[in-house]
Amino acid sequence: MVELEETCHTHIIPRLRKVIDGEDKGGVTEALSWHGGGGFRYYRLAPSLIVNDRWGNPVINPEYNAAQLAEALAKLEGFNYAPSETHWWQHGHSSERDFIYVTTQNLSAEQLQALSDEVGLEQSLLVCCAAFHGVTAAKAAERWPNLTLKKIPKMVLARCHWGRDDYSLNVTNLPMAEIEKAEPAPSGTSVKNTKSRKVALANAGQGGLFGENE
Repeated sequence: MVELEETCHTHIIPRLRKVIDGEDKGGVTEALSWHGGGGFRYYRLAPSLIVNDRWGNPVINPEYNAAQLAEALAKLEGFNYAPSETHWWQHGHSSERDFIYVTTQNLSAEQLQALSDEVGLEQSLLVCCAAFHGVTAAKAAERWPNLTLKKIPKMVLARCHWGRDDYSLNVTNLPMAEIEKAEPAPSGTSVKNTKSRKVALANAGQGGLFGENE
């Protein structure tokens, strides 16, 4: 369910709680002999991560502080957000040796070299920064094989869909009603077949982005 208005709290959540508690008598409750049970969780939509400045250039939304930005990009790139207390460049990890570092700074070649030396050749680090200078992306990959560099506005915009007119969300892995075998259509009758689209649930087991899920 998606709701962008205050009715999420005034109508939808109270109704869902009644359904769970077995107190709701509307809808198909009686027809299905529903007596309560189940549960739900909801998430608040975070503000847009990338916005345009007054010249129309995509920039990081100033509403995001450093921790929120690191958490958002870690989730976006498939990392577990877990800032290290001992290593300033470890904002999250995807394995025991693969980490992510997020900064709004423009990193120089000297800074990248120092970062690469500290990470070491036995580990890898995804560096998400506003920009880097003094070296091209191709040269950086050759010079620092343990680092992967990504510019934040570009990496986020690459995940967006442009010019798409179909945002149907059909969830898989739900109980499906048994489909009755169709009778042969009479002669001269046209039959329209429709195809169902299936979209896998992404990050089904992950919590809220900023801890605002209930």
